[in-house]
Amino acid sequence: MKKRIIGIIFILFSTFLFGKKSNIVVENRYDNLIHNDIKVDIKYKEDDLPELLDYVFIKTLHAAIRKEPNPKAELIYNAPFNTKYRLLEKVKVGETHWYKVKTSKGIGYVFEKSADVKTFRFEKMVERIKDVEKFIDENNQNNIKLASTNSYLPNPYNKDMRRTKDKYGISIDQNIVGVYEKENIELHIPDRSVLSVLEIKGNKAKVKVEGIPESPLVIDKRYLSYNPKIEEGFEKAIVVDIENQNLAAFEKINGEWTLISYIYAKTGIESQLGFETPRGSFIVPLLKYEMGYRDIYGDDMGIARYAIRFSGGGYLHGTPVDHVEVDNEDFFLKQKEDGLGTFKGTRKCIRNTVSHAKFLFDWILGDERNQNSNYQRPQENVMFIIF
Repeated sequence: MKKRIIGIIFILFSTFLFGKKSNIVVENRYDNLIHNDIKVDIKYKEDDLPELLDYVFIKTLHAAIRKEPNPKAELIYNAPFNTKYRLLEKVKVGETHWYKVKTSKGIGYVFEKSADVKTFRFEKMVERIKDVEKFIDENNQNNIKLASTNSYLPNPYNKDMRRTKDKYGISIDQNIVGVYEKENIELHIPDRSVLSVLEIKGNKAKVKVEGIPESPLVIDKRYLSYNPKIEEGFEKAIVVDIENQNLAAFEKINGEWTLISYIYAKTGIESQLGFETPRGSFIVPLLKYEMGYRDIYGDDMGIARYAIRFSGGGYLHGTPVDHVEVDNEDFFLKQKEDGLGTFKGTRKCIRNTVSHAKFLFDWILGDERNQNSNYQRPQENVMFIIF
């Protein structure tokens, strides 16, 4: 959620920086709260529901926590890599910034280059849900057909992955080309993107893709899919904030979008086997109880449970476990899950804790599932919205 920051408040104190008197300017304050404009009915009750909504995590091997925002101030202690602390304020001293944080050893300051800020932007999440709703409603009112793209061809051995990127940094692999004729440029439309079909002529279609400002885009019409039926709308949404490495689930209850769960996450990064997680709005086509994955040599490497597909080979799933880790699974799960809500680091997928992935899996399917298959199909529209 977009955490509401309590203004930009200028409070002047006296301190000494390198022997010179400097002012501390409090630029932002954070309250670690879900605000009243967000309707809340939390249905996820497990221990991994985050307590920290506004926090920093330590991104260096060690980071000094000091009593004042001053490199010569008394040291409280050295915080280890990957530790999360509640964020209280962002302050400016001269030309540098410090974060005021709450730790188990008291309140102190950490230098900005040693930590990254993360926050739940729930307001922005709801805003994006309403954007997608508006897109669907307006096209329905104007009798314009709605669809999604269907362009994914599984590539389990990761052969000949196509890395060409468009102006937005989206790779062509698993996606399709949309030509914006006005500027004679090609854009890459991610698999399962929500769009409206403006015109079909021969084997081409002119479309407007939700979330892409350029319109119309000309695509090959064979990539259009009319199932699931986008025009029926949706009452369940999973919204992912790539910048802050978190997500939340919302359900429309009594006509209001209601927050039912939230969790730290990890999204994709460009790598030998991976891609950035795509931004946009995507309709969920299927789910799997278990999803296997391979190493760089194509060998079977491990399993991720409770996988929900949103685009191409991108799934939301529980923390993966390599086959060699099974005998000490709890240890490896903890090590990996402690890193959620920090850096990017998957191949494209959105990683959750196993328990939260199961919660979302069960929430989507309810009692409507095929007990004889690993593959499941949702009985109602579920939207992934990624920004």
